[in-house]
Amino acid sequence: MIGPGRWMRLAVPGLLAVASGARHEMAAQAPAIDTTAILAAARPEIDAANRDWVTGFRQHNVDLIAAAYADSGLFIAPDGTVTAGRAAIRRMYEVRLAGLRAVRDGAVIREGSVVGAAGMVYEWGHGWLEFASDTPGAAPIRRGGGYLTVWQRQQDGHWRIVRNLAL
Repeated sequence: MIGPGRWMRLAVPGLLAVASGARHEMAAQAPAIDTTAILAAARPEIDAANRDWVTGFRQHNVDLIAAAYADSGLFIAPDGTVTAGRAAIRRMYEVRLAGLRAVRDGAVIREGSVVGAAGMVYEWGHGWLEFASDTPGAAPIRRGGGYLTVWQRQQDGHWRIVRNLAL
């Protein structure tokens, strides 16, 4: 079995090669895009959304977490379950947070990002949350995993998640 970190190292270059191939076919038809400018424009909102993911879990604030998603965004869980649309994603997190222990700490660690077809930003890395233990004095419990997220600038100018694959 391939672990999440190894899977990402193997799969992301292949996915990017496919996206790159599509980009090369489109290059003859469309002007080149300024990937540096796109990343510079997207990065502040992406970084804020990644911080808000942790804050949302700490505060049990599903609106803060769901705000990062486009109205038509998809969340793909590690088991392949797909949740479609910001409202449904919000409800999914509401259910998850209802029985959750107190979150002590957490982070989203970006391992890489690239601009692909149509100026979308593909970001990958891993995230984790640390929960208080049920047993006083026991070590906290840490859970997490890898992710691949596709961000797209929406008509309102904000960057939102259109696809989020949790590994």
